Amino acid sequence: MEKILIVDDENDVVNIIKDFMSERGYEVVTASNGEDGLAKFDKEKPDIVISDIKMPKKDGFQFLKEMRETRKWVPVILISGLAEHSNVLKGYEFEADYYIPKPINLESLLNAVKIMISLSSLRIKKKPA
Repeated sequence: MEKILIVDDENDVVNIIKDFMSERGYEVVTASNGEDGLAKFDKEKPDIVISDIKMPKKDGFQFLKEMRETRKWVPVILISGLAEHSNVLKGYEFEADYYIPKPINLESLLNAVKIMISLSSLRIKKKPA
């Protein structure tokens, strides 16, 4: 069973995604900000991360930057109401793998999760020791 880490400060969004993904067989852990997200990332070793951009303590960009320092190969899907082109590009500059604007289409998110997890096996083969 693949494990998803959801990092978002909006409880409603977290609960909707968590319930949806859990019903489809994924193990889901959550964090309410980027700082907590990093701690959960290190402890839980998720297969994929879904992260908001605008959060307290550490935003999604800072979370992503620090996360990539330790486990570069884990796929990250950014979700955000900040749909300006500059934010999307900044996310990709910080090595996000995919971007989904809010409000989230859950089927699109599920498809992105499936694709990212299937591609992550290629990254795992290339990850440094």
